[in-house]
Amino acid sequence: MSAAGMRVLVALPVYSALPTGAFVTSREYVQHLAAAGHQVHVVTTIKEPGVPRTEGGVRVWPLRDWRRAVRAARPELLITHHGDRKAARIVSLVSSVPHLLMVHGMAADRDLGAPGLVWFPSEACRVHYPGHGGRVLVLPPPIEPGRYRTTPGTMVTLNGSTAAKGADVLAQVAARMPETQFLLVRAAGHTPGALPPNVIVADRTDPRHVYAQTRVLLMPSTTESYGRAGVEAMLSGIPVLAAPLPGMREAFGDAATYIPREDTGRWVAELRRLNDPAVYAAASARCRAHADSLDYAGNLRAFEAACGSLRPRRPRPTGPAVRPPAPPRSRRRTTVA
Repeated sequence: MSAAGMRVLVALPVYSALPTGAFVTSREYVQHLAAAGHQVHVVTTIKEPGVPRTEGGVRVWPLRDWRRAVRAARPELLITHHGDRKAARIVSLVSSVPHLLMVHGMAADRDLGAPGLVWFPSEACRVHYPGHGGRVLVLPPPIEPGRYRTTPGTMVTLNGSTAAKGADVLAQVAARMPETQFLLVRAAGHTPGALPPNVIVADRTDPRHVYAQTRVLLMPSTTESYGRAGVEAMLSGIPVLAAPLPGMREAFGDAATYIPREDTGRWVAELRRLNDPAVYAAASARCRAHADSLDYAGNLRAFEAACGSLRPRRPRPTGPAVRPPAPPRSRRRTTVA
């Protein structure tokens, strides 16, 4: 650990290799803190088997060992997720430690409490919590290009099998485009409803493998605080068709094509328009340029700096300097003959 290193304790629902977007973002920030020389411990708050392990310089503890983790970490900073009720016990145990709360979505519970700092992935997410008057950090997810960049494939993809992600829209569009093959990435633990035969359902896997099969990404979501999957796809020049949500407009700017969620005909028309090689090439170049303009490394540094701003400063001594007493002079013995 570097001389300026912090002792950080993080409570995350999961710390696996293939979590959902919110947990990927937190994991990337956590891994950067460890790589930068900070001592990082993570407690996974969803019960899972296993023993404490070290992964990429991060000490990961299962929920049953959370008290041991607190003792081992001796934290100077605590990081948790909004809505993680199991993290509340940890927060109460280390209530004197500065607290950074990560808010990944537009939750029904808008009470953020009183942490030292709240992180939001977008301004659109921040305004969802108008009652919070404390310090905030609005910073996009740090999406590492090397983890996602690949050669695009041939299918039209939706990342998520729930209605909130737009699985119902995909089903309607696929039914009107039987000549096109669609890929639906299943949400963990979710069984999608009936789908047309030209829709392939796949479990969540390495994102690069997904994008290597993808020609166009659909995002007809009902809610998104940012739009991480779209930026991931854009790194490979994959065009994105998205619902006009504020979070996604903030993430994609003018690089995406925005379509009202309920306008099935427009989704179909835009997909068919992208069959024109010249139209596709222009959309692909626009997406790649936008993704390349995002400051991945700068986001990591900004998050680390925000964490450091919460670290308690050691008090400096005040008052006049006090000199230590001088050592006593040695006494010369006199010998009497």
